[in-house]
Amino acid sequence: MEIKPSIRSGFLEVNGTRFYYEVTGTGEPLLLIHGFNLDSRMWEDQVEMFSEKYMVIRFDIRGFGRTLATEDPFTLYDDTRAVLEALEVEQAHIVGLSFGGMVAVEFALAYPKMVKSLTLVSSGLSGHPRTEMRLRDMNRFNEICEAGTREEALEMTISMWFDGPGFSANEAARKARERYRMMTEHAFSLPEFGKGLSVLSPPPNERLEEIKVPTLIIAGDRDYLDFQQIADVLEERIHGAQKVVIEGSAHLPPMDQPEVFNRVLRQFLDQLF
Repeated sequence: MEIKPSIRSGFLEVNGTRFYYEVTGTGEPLLLIHGFNLDSRMWEDQVEMFSEKYMVIRFDIRGFGRTLATEDPFTLYDDTRAVLEALEVEQAHIVGLSFGGMVAVEFALAYPKMVKSLTLVSSGLSGHPRTEMRLRDMNRFNEICEAGTREEALEMTISMWFDGPGFSANEAARKARERYRMMTEHAFSLPEFGKGLSVLSPPPNERLEEIKVPTLIIAGDRDYLDFQQIADVLEERIHGAQKVVIEGSAHLPPMDQPEVFNRVLRQFLDQLF
């Protein structure tokens, strides 16, 4: 009979809010940080595999999923620290996607002793210029938000980030695509994110060379060019960083190419032991 890893979930009352979290399995802590307008459900295809060897931790960032926004000043790196400390975790492998990658970088710079390794997936980087295609698509998205329907805005979001700019609907990953739709639709119903948020100073784009832990950079070849460029910058400026480009993936490799993503991440983590 197969024994499934133990699961703990609930809310942690720390740093002035209630963070929804889930912990699955035992072993070295592995923290998964979700992207913008998403929540911890984006990691469904990672939990089972990695919880066989790791204590997989995921939580909803303040203002997303089941973690409510607040009126108080906050930083995302301190929120991350507070969640880990509440779970009695002193050090973890950190994985962040897109906006979550930016959170992971801030955390690695603010609390380097708490980071055992760093994996940045389709990561953003403050100060990096946007390409003409992304600017055009964002302008169109804003026009739809102002004059169109929520459904039209949702469809464009899915096209931009899940399918990839200029690509047709990714029917091969239909189940994950619908999960992305569900999370994004929920995010559209929440208050606008960012009230009270402060970012790390000096900013991470000036300090990447300070990151000394083993680092993996993952990008999708169907993503916007600026995110592929950011992957190059991260690889160049973070000492010893490894970069992997996943073919056929857009901005969300853990969702649209989970088997490939899981294999790449597992190989990276295995070499650390």
